[in-house]
Amino acid sequence: MRRPWRAVLIPVAFGTLLSTQGSALANPLGGGSRQAAATVAGQGFGQSSSGGENPPTGVQPQGGGTGWNIKWWDEFNGTSVDWGTKWRGDSSSLADNGRGNKGNQQLDYNLDRNCQEKDGAVTITAKRENHTSPSGTDYGWTSCLLTSTGSSGYTFKHAFIESRAKLTYNVKDANGKPVSDKRGFWPAFWTWQADGVNSWQETDVYEQYSDNPRMLHLTSHAGSGGGCQPTLGFDPGEGFHTYGADISPSGTRFFIDGKLVCTVAGTPSENTNIIEDLYVYSRPGLEPNPATVSAQKSVDYVRVWQR
Repeated sequence: MRRPWRAVLIPVAFGTLLSTQGSALANPLGGGSRQAAATVAGQGFGQSSSGGENPPTGVQPQGGGTGWNIKWWDEFNGTSVDWGTKWRGDSSSLADNGRGNKGNQQLDYNLDRNCQEKDGAVTITAKRENHTSPSGTDYGWTSCLLTSTGSSGYTFKHAFIESRAKLTYNVKDANGKPVSDKRGFWPAFWTWQADGVNSWQETDVYEQYSDNPRMLHLTSHAGSGGGCQPTLGFDPGEGFHTYGADISPSGTRFFIDGKLVCTVAGTPSENTNIIEDLYVYSRPGLEPNPATVSAQKSVDYVRVWQR
């Protein structure tokens, strides 16, 4: 979970609901309400289609119904990230110069160079390499984040946000060979309070701890909060899938490949921005295998709709 940098908090134990405000739906997850870890039927979750340079005309969020107007997007079909316009690589959620946060169990310092846009996607690469931040703090890993706080970025309170992504994959050793032990990585698609907002407004559309890659954490930390942890019928690192959240005044609904998987009461009361990241996890026993030197996450698009 993304936490305010002022505190060090341990993620909730796998297989427990974050709040009684959250409920895993009986259909399509295949379990009763408030089920601790519902199993998502793999055949119900197909890959989404990729858009062109602009989203297809009239495109609607997967599972969200109709009547939505697309307000902001990035299809990542260029040759470089739109740094400074759509995106920035630093966030107020990170205590060390907006790019590192060891107090939140993160090993990485985020550098723009670790995000590469090509072949219709942006790929974030976490690398085992030494880096010293401007504060003098030493890091053993680098990675990258994107947050929608550029000059042409997007700030919102309520919206449907969606990302098509391939989570932790290409976990490799120094010889470029695959490492079967994929632990130690913490990708997420989430929102964080906008500049000038002094209250916690976070929504985690998904978080993945790569030691247990098929379990995702879907959480609202705003208002009444709530969340659930579905266990997927597929490995999110083996292909692209869509992850969305309808963040409305009455609560938040979470979708995977257009299927509604969780509804909670929590919803932000202030403005937020989007973040895409691939953090490196420092919790003892769940940190990267000593043989691992890199891992990746790729994002096909990010889209935002409002009504």
